[in-house]
Amino acid sequence: MNAAILVLTLLLCVAISAIIVRVARLPLPLTQIALGAVISVPSYGLHVDLEPHLFLLLFVPPLLFADGWRMPKREFFQARERILALAFGLVLFTVFAVGYLLHWMIPQLPLAAAFALAAVLSPTDAVAVSALAGRTGIPKRLMYTLEGEALMNDASGLTAFKFAVAAAATGAFSLYDASMAFVLVAIGGVAIGALMGWGMALFQQWLAGWTRVQAQGTIVLILLLPFAAYLIAEEAGTSGILAAVAAGITLNLKSAADTGADTRIATTHIWSMLEYVLNGVIFVLMGLQLPDIILDALSESFEEGGWRDPARLLTWAAATWAALIFARLIWVWGMLRVTHLAARWRGDRQRVMPRRRLLFATALAGVRGAITLAGVLSLPFVIEGDAAFPQRSLMVFLAASVILISLIAAAIGLPWLLRGMAVEEDPEEREEQLARIQACEAAVAAIAVAASEPGSEREEEDENSATSRAAQRMIQAYQQRLRSLREEDGPANHRERSDADLALRLIGIRAERNELMRMHRADEINDVVLNALLYEIDVRETSLTPRGRKH
Repeated sequence: MNAAILVLTLLLCVAISAIIVRVARLPLPLTQIALGAVISVPSYGLHVDLEPHLFLLLFVPPLLFADGWRMPKREFFQARERILALAFGLVLFTVFAVGYLLHWMIPQLPLAAAFALAAVLSPTDAVAVSALAGRTGIPKRLMYTLEGEALMNDASGLTAFKFAVAAAATGAFSLYDASMAFVLVAIGGVAIGALMGWGMALFQQWLAGWTRVQAQGTIVLILLLPFAAYLIAEEAGTSGILAAVAAGITLNLKSAADTGADTRIATTHIWSMLEYVLNGVIFVLMGLQLPDIILDALSESFEEGGWRDPARLLTWAAATWAALIFARLIWVWGMLRVTHLAARWRGDRQRVMPRRRLLFATALAGVRGAITLAGVLSLPFVIEGDAAFPQRSLMVFLAASVILISLIAAAIGLPWLLRGMAVEEDPEEREEQLARIQACEAAVAAIAVAASEPGSEREEEDENSATSRAAQRMIQAYQQRLRSLREEDGPANHRERSDADLALRLIGIRAERNELMRMHRADEINDVVLNALLYEIDVRETSLTPRGRKH
């Protein structure tokens, strides 16, 4: 019963946070963390002992799988050098640079433990960044890079964390053995995930020929795929996180056209809702954990050294966050500088260095989130010889504080840095326009061919005129749509028509919806008819509303 109440309370907090965000215009992650902190009031609220391994199994695989599945493969491969440099190079740079700084700043923190803390702080949370800067808007190329980085650096950061924890617990560490193990763990995880994603795609293709197979069954299998990839990879001693990511990317590459329309629509809706709920529950759980972690650390410090030590703890937390941002800024600047020089050496004079504001935004977008919290809470309490793990409570406090500071800093700084920044034209808008036009032209051609095909002699006399009239009506409808699309082609015409034409179309659609609701209230149509017609209207409204514009 307690578990059921906890789950229902978490879901209620996610729902309430959506209302608060719409009314108060607050950042969604911070709102959900605040709600989690409110319901964990000492002596009265909920208190959850988070099991890190169970947390990683339940939340991380489906979210990373969905991100890999949704990630545009073209943009992912175009930015692969930047993504790999951030996901692997930046992680190693952060581990050594920030690790040595932590050991120098806090001498009582052993070097191996400092490396472990730096490693668990290296993974970023692109979901939090997107939610924090959603109203201002991050340039799409940068957002794709951040998402790709977050997909990969979870595995690299947690793997480095595991080796550093082992070194802190045993006192033995070999850079060569750790490097080779890291490569094998990464390659093995990617291979297992890609193999399972490919197998699921082939299975979907085989099921597509079975007309009686329900879409719900296929969707359940897809929902189970990230968990299966994660568990099998972990059992094999490889990276379960990379396996979940690779499964999602592979399924995206292979099965886009191998499923029916009903399966695609239902899968899209289910994953959208699942992602929203899981992300919300993660931030609420973080809110449940953070107050106890911070208050316990401050109270212990106060008992040991008075007010001076709590102030020192907060200073260490702020300095750790600043070191992470500085290391990220240096690495990003160096990476872009090398890319710029290589482009000029190849003769590409058009590529220029990004503006400073965009560089600072990229550095500030390194928000830490759920992976960092789950990783640091998985630190063992004791090591060999039944000795306490060195400075475990301090490491947990610093990680939790950095999560909060990074979220608050990004919520304040990203909108300010990105405000008024001229963003290059989105190529996806042009591609979408061209796709709509070509789809209409293909439909017109197919209808014309179908109408010209003769039937049997007996049927031809009765049906030829009816088929021709139906084809004429359909072709006229598509030609009207083509004229509308071509009139909107081009930025000038689109801007000129966006306020008048689009507004009138949306008014018409909303009038249709209101009429349907009136007929339903008057019992002129039933629930089945209402839901079917409302879905068609919603699809048309979505296709007319520019992406990113909220009504």
